[in-house]
Amino acid sequence: MLIAMQVSVVVEALANRRQIIEALESVHEDGVEYWARFDTPAFFASMGAHWSAAEHVRHLTRSMAPLLPVLRMPRVALRVAFGSPTSPSRSVEQIAASYALALAAGGTAGRYTPSPEKESGGDVRRNAIMDHHSETLRGLTQAMERWSEAELDAHRLPHPLLGRLTVREMMLFALLHNRHHVEVAERRWIEAGLTRHG
Repeated sequence: MLIAMQVSVVVEALANRRQIIEALESVHEDGVEYWARFDTPAFFASMGAHWSAAEHVRHLTRSMAPLLPVLRMPRVALRVAFGSPTSPSRSVEQIAASYALALAAGGTAGRYTPSPEKESGGDVRRNAIMDHHSETLRGLTQAMERWSEAELDAHRLPHPLLGRLTVREMMLFALLHNRHHVEVAERRWIEAGLTRHG
């Protein structure tokens, strides 16, 4: 199991941009390893009434993709659009707690819900899903390279469940979100009593 995915790395990631980038890459690598444990039929199989592994991955990609062009925008444009933070960036534990409360209150994926994936998907489709996921994560970390430590805390972005987050908080959420969906997928798979390999 990969339920405890680099927890120590994630908790320490608030320290600086480099640690956030390395933690994102580490959690992504763990996620790729986890999704690889599903053979192709299992990857596309619904977990009872819940998303398939393929749909979890597509949701993660879909939720990260809008950040890429935003992180490349002029800083002044971000301030005009979303204002300036009124408090320091929160810790990863605080963000995790806020996310848990939002989910408990009925928060859903909303517009980031993936369209239904055909259970008959093959290796070509699977590889395309995983490649897009990795490319999006790579684009996110590359965009972060152009942000200074001060800028990460001086600008904010809108989150559909958590309101406006500093850019640092948004990157920490991306860490938590990727880990969360591995945990959810593992729990759903066990609850459904399914077999990961054919």
